[in-house]
Amino acid sequence: MHRFPLFLCIAALAGAVVPALLFIRVDNAKRLLEIQFVGTSERATKLETYLAVANDQNGILKSDLTAAAAELTATKEKLSTAETRAAGFERDLTKAKSAVAIYEEMARARADEIAALKAELSDTRATFVSPEAVAAYKTTIAELERQLANASHGAIAPTAAGASTAVFASRVGRATIVTVGPSNAFVVLNFGSARGAQLGQRLNVSQGTENVATVLISDVRANFSVAQVQPDTLRGVLHKGDLALLIR
Repeated sequence: MHRFPLFLCIAALAGAVVPALLFIRVDNAKRLLEIQFVGTSERATKLETYLAVANDQNGILKSDLTAAAAELTATKEKLSTAETRAAGFERDLTKAKSAVAIYEEMARARADEIAALKAELSDTRATFVSPEAVAAYKTTIAELERQLANASHGAIAPTAAGASTAVFASRVGRATIVTVGPSNAFVVLNFGSARGAQLGQRLNVSQGTENVATVLISDVRANFSVAQVQPDTLRGVLHKGDLALLIR
């Protein structure tokens, strides 16, 4: 009979201890959760800070990217402008080279004429030609030397009025081929309006003592003319430097 109350006491005591233990355990779990919550909140705050910094950096990067894109566009435009200018320079250089080639051809032609005139002057002196003819030869040689000097500086000066007509008339329309066209279709002669060249005039082209072609003047300029080669008269291949003599 005395054991039953003892058993009840022990049961009551156990019933009181178990809730106490559960309370302590729950309290500890609550404190642990609170600590974890605080840590999580701190990490969340740090993450928010990091996110704000990242957003700021992203905005800066976007601005830098926009600026870089604008700079790239400007660079492309400058490059395109530079390429256009370079193409223009190349065209100008090509034109300048062509002009220099023409000047050189004309200078060589003038030099040949000067040599021929000096030879004729020597022959003239040997045959006792009048002093007026000798003076005309000298005037023409001086004029051609002046033109040759101007040509060497990139320009061909116009022939002075009356400086060479008398002499060239006595030379019976002698000219020299300075350029031969493709397939011997035409030639350029150092025989222009300043020396009496006219449209429709014909000249015999010779190599040594042999006539190799007849040409017909189709275009006349101050210092040169263009003459079409008559196909049925062509005998061989024409060359720069061939002599052309006006047919009277």
